[in-house]
Amino acid sequence: MKKLKGTLTTVEAPQRVKIDTTFRQNKLTYSNYWFLIHFAIIVAIAIISIVNYKALPDIIPMKYDLQGNVTSSMPKTYLSVLAINLVQLGIIALMMLVNWSIKTSKQQLTPSDPAQFAAENIQFRRKWSLFTIITGLLLTILFAFIQINMFVPNLVLLTAISFITPVVIVLGAVLLSLTGRQGGGKIRNHQEDRERSREQPVNEDDNWKFGFIYFNSNDPSFTVEKRYGIGWTINFARPLSWVLLLFIIAIVVISIVLSQ
Repeated sequence: MKKLKGTLTTVEAPQRVKIDTTFRQNKLTYSNYWFLIHFAIIVAIAIISIVNYKALPDIIPMKYDLQGNVTSSMPKTYLSVLAINLVQLGIIALMMLVNWSIKTSKQQLTPSDPAQFAAENIQFRRKWSLFTIITGLLLTILFAFIQINMFVPNLVLLTAISFITPVVIVLGAVLLSLTGRQGGGKIRNHQEDRERSREQPVNEDDNWKFGFIYFNSNDPSFTVEKRYGIGWTINFARPLSWVLLLFIIAIVVISIVLSQ
């Protein structure tokens, strides 16, 4: 693609730059305080687990197959009983980080209709922020049922919830992706596309390594919208971005280890 662009004729035309200094004054995402509901559920389940610790058998079943047979178990310890709560905390920390990234990511502008574009971008961010909060809540409830199943076994209910929860999350992500394009707006809007086709896009090829890794030391943003697809990525030129990336990897690895 870069070679093809290099063969195209460059047309000299007046350049227009639009700056919206009020964008950050809008409510771009839902507050991370909503995650207090998730934390309340985690604390409640942890307290219930500690109170009923003695009622648990010495060997705790951890995983089941589709027929309800135990495929993994471990000796009863406070760590093994509360490991699910630690996994929940890791997931919520990750979701809070994603929500913060949506809020602080670099703003995209268009000269043709900046006000409308900004309004659609705000709506786009708020939809994915709400999806992040709901996803965190569904996962928290799912793991809560898994933990309660140690005390009150109900494999039918647990299997149903374990199947329904990921399906709902995936369908929600697909629905949001199909009803809105990156940054907001409708996926197929021919009138808007004609207006935007007259604009000269910012040439950031040098800042996108291999086409998908954003590396721009002159950009103070930690996160930016992906070049294609739906979602956000980090600016690998910012040291804090590497810290955030390592933090995310650490959460995922610890969650996997604790869930074994």
